Amino acid sequence: MKHDKLEKFIIENRNEFDIYEPDAGLWDKIHLHETKTVRMSWKTLLIRVAAVVVIFIASYFFHDMIQKEKQQGSVALEQKIDDNSKVNILIEAELFYASQINSAREEIILLSGNDIGLMDDLNTDMVELDQVFAELKNDLKDDSDNEEVIEAMIQNYRIKLEILDEILLQLKESRNIDNDNNNSDEI
Repeated sequence: MKHDKLEKFIIENRNEFDIYEPDAGLWDKIHLHETKTVRMSWKTLLIRVAAVVVIFIASYFFHDMIQKEKQQGSVALEQKIDDNSKVNILIEAELFYASQINSAREEIILLSGNDIGLMDDLNTDMVELDQVFAELKNDLKDDSDNEEVIEAMIQNYRIKLEILDEILLQLKESRNIDNDNNNSDEI
């Protein structure tokens, strides 16, 4: 077996290291320290157990409080996202109905042949619906039951479009009657 230099030195000089013997009383002191036991009273033990229970209960309630705040925050975030989606639906509906209404108005102007009475009636109806729409927008700003207000706003657009479609239908029917009369006169 191969020994390193320190180990070889210790083996060769072992007798020189063993010249000092420990005092006989030293072993008695060591034995006295070993036999010493720590005694706890029931009172101390109960205080420690109570402290652990209090810490556990406090940490449970603290954790529960933090979880409730997180849930409330997530509910508020979901509500905000839901409100944003409702607003997005309203914006999409506004764009769709505005384009439909504008194209129907242009078609009415082409078919009416500058009938001033018809255009005045149409503008009066549209102004009334625009006033209702403005009131609905104010209600939406007041945040009073958003979903119902948004539905009412979309319904307002639908009514406008229905009025315009009805006028267009009547204009087309009158043109067809006029065309049929003209065709029968020519024969």
